[in-house]
Amino acid sequence: MADYFVIDADSHVEEPEEAWDYLQPKYKERRPFPIQVPNRPVLANLNAFWWIDGVVHPKISGNNHTVFGTPPVSYHATHKKFSIGSQTLLDASARLKDMDAAGVDIQVNFPTVFLEELSEDIEFEADLMRSYNSWIHNACKTDPKRLKWGAIMPLRNVPAAVEELRRCRDLGAVTATIYGTVGEKMLDLPEFNPFFAEAEKLNFPVSAHTGWSHPGLRASGTTIMAAHTVTFTLPLLLGFYGVVAGGVLDRFPKLRISFLEAGADWLPYLLQRMDHYYHSEKAINRPGLPNRAPTEYLKDCEIYFTCEGDEKLLPEDLKWCGDDKMMISGDMPHAEARDNSITEIKERNDLSEAQKRKILGENAKKFFGL
Repeated sequence: MADYFVIDADSHVEEPEEAWDYLQPKYKERRPFPIQVPNRPVLANLNAFWWIDGVVHPKISGNNHTVFGTPPVSYHATHKKFSIGSQTLLDASARLKDMDAAGVDIQVNFPTVFLEELSEDIEFEADLMRSYNSWIHNACKTDPKRLKWGAIMPLRNVPAAVEELRRCRDLGAVTATIYGTVGEKMLDLPEFNPFFAEAEKLNFPVSAHTGWSHPGLRASGTTIMAAHTVTFTLPLLLGFYGVVAGGVLDRFPKLRISFLEAGADWLPYLLQRMDHYYHSEKAINRPGLPNRAPTEYLKDCEIYFTCEGDEKLLPEDLKWCGDDKMMISGDMPHAEARDNSITEIKERNDLSEAQKRKILGENAKKFFGL
């Protein structure tokens, strides 16, 4: 098998308590802390939660269902194949060994706990994000050539997000992390223009990640399966629509942006729908359309995606986004992390060697500016 230089464009940390060490003094009394719940009658392995402003996260029963592996003191976390030190990056050498075992040369890490909103107080939430960004910056110092990080952006507070984008770029983050919606707001709303303008000005890539960012969608999920397959994924598709068809790229044509962890098999379906309605609406002079057909933006704008190794439609996906715009998602140490994901790409007989090299590393190198 040929040698490949592999850049995992989407993995994670399970935040430890140390992630809150950088909170401003005025928020020290509101510092999140883990709680453990013994003897749960169902889902007994998910027995630890973050207590934040009197609310537990994740919410793993009823509606508004979410699920993730932090805080890393649950039975679920302590029985993963990855050590707690690796999951949290408190032992970066353990993570590096796990990367070696998976065949990963460089890994870009994103947060976990911010996959849902953490507080109605947007100033406090912004400081939680600032603290996390400062912590992950230091956690990756063990081997900054291999351990990269995406900074989480407090986009519910746009001025704070612009300031944090500048700060984290200077700290060494390789991308600014957002979600597909900001609450129930689409990314194309004018109030978010200052953030995208700053990212374009600084030539700093933006990564839109799957997550439970849309309260209305989140409220409709009542099971873990629904939380994983629907309410977690659909906000990213809304984000893609907002960026491509909502006018973000008309206003900021040099913006570099990626859409992470939803796979890529949704792309042909959604693009066909978007193009169909663009042309039908344009024919009757309806307002609110982008300057050109959605598929045209993928030809000359810097729009990237991540895939997983077993996606059946991957060759077709590449026809829509181009060979130069697809990256690999490892998702370590989350549930989707599989030892053979990268091997699956290497062993596929429906991809050329050039396509494999681009997916496994070359495209991520270009997107993140590595």
